[in-house]
Amino acid sequence: MKNKVRRTILLILVGIILFSASMAIPALHNSKWKDFAQGGAVGLTFAGIISIIKILLQYKKTVTK
Repeated sequence: MKNKVRRTILLILVGIILFSASMAIPALHNSKWKDFAQGGAVGLTFAGIISIIKILLQYKKTVTK
């Protein structure tokens, strides 16, 4: 369970850092790479959110048994 939580936190953290970096780097403002970086960041964040939901559902299932 610890590994799943650690992986989830890292996914969300990397997504936030990547999204912030794509907005903060001036060379990316008018390039096509900004869209790719932001799309990847959103994908990582969604994966982290889905992982949180799966962990919570699994925890709820073990608690109610």
